[in-house]
Amino acid sequence: MEKAWRTRALIDLSALRHNVGIARSMAGDARIFAVVKADAYGHGINNVVPAILDAVDGFAVATVEEGIRCRESAGNSPIMVLSEFNSPDNLKMFCEYHLQPVVHRADQVDWIDKTEHVPDYVWLKFDTGMNRLGIDPERVQDLVTRLSESIGIKKIGLMSHLASADDVQCDQTQEQLSLFAKIVDRHPGDVSLANSAGVVGWPRSIRGVIRPGLMLYGISPTPAKSGADLGLLPVMQLETRLIAVKNVDAGAAVGYGGTWIARRPTRIGVAGFGYADGYPRCISNRGAVIVNGHRAPVIGQVSMDMMTIDLSDCEDAIEGDIVQLWGSALSAEVVAQWAQTIAYELICGVSPRVPRITVN
Repeated sequence: MEKAWRTRALIDLSALRHNVGIARSMAGDARIFAVVKADAYGHGINNVVPAILDAVDGFAVATVEEGIRCRESAGNSPIMVLSEFNSPDNLKMFCEYHLQPVVHRADQVDWIDKTEHVPDYVWLKFDTGMNRLGIDPERVQDLVTRLSESIGIKKIGLMSHLASADDVQCDQTQEQLSLFAKIVDRHPGDVSLANSAGVVGWPRSIRGVIRPGLMLYGISPTPAKSGADLGLLPVMQLETRLIAVKNVDAGAAVGYGGTWIARRPTRIGVAGFGYADGYPRCISNRGAVIVNGHRAPVIGQVSMDMMTIDLSDCEDAIEGDIVQLWGSALSAEVVAQWAQTIAYELICGVSPRVPRITVN
């Protein structure tokens, strides 16, 4: 007998590997560092890394802790730590777990100069126009020279980050590409610029090491095309169950605050998923879920652990039936539009209390 479950996120590893293949087909001669920060975008870093270990050239995370978790199943693969080099104390951990720090401030070079814990590989990030992390481009050569003189550092990579690559008509991206090329063209080591949006929309950004993230999980990084348009497959299928089915009369108010009122006698369902599980409350009264192959509108306010749905078009639905919140029949991109946000926020926001279960 199947064990009862309330919620689950099915993580399709065959879809994940398929998406890595799509990235590989776009990458040309570039190497792929798969971005697995934020617990692999909510999919589970310990699920994702082993599944694609033999298909990518390395990994990228945001924090040292993520790097340590990644190392547990990444073998000897390179692991780039994108943003957590915020203390000289980090250097010991970088060395112990063979993590590659990203230097984005001049004083971080001072830290390296003064420590006995020197990582053998360092990335130097410079700002090409995003105005977030990164040193002034005019300082790159000076800092490369200083890093190359540090005993212990064997390789130095140069990197930057695209600010608006999801817009394929963006003049800012053209300017970033030109500045990046100007700085790195004579650099003998690795270079890295392209994120998922760069890979999909800006072939000039594909060089050295690419850093795809979102597209690996089956979601398009640009609003101009859907994941399906790009041949990507959704990796996460988020599900719950109907925990109650009932009929309400015309005029009945449903949920907190009575924000939805039945215009006619209506069959409604209660699904066991709420904002504490990661479903945005702002989708109340304007989103939908999938029940037995049919779209069922979300009615009333999404509450902490439950939501109510209109089963008028799902006449055969009964308690225990599976409710898909997003996945193969309803893309996270569409749900994100209802929530007036981006799909990144949805998949990263699925609560830890929702079990991740690998399939395929």
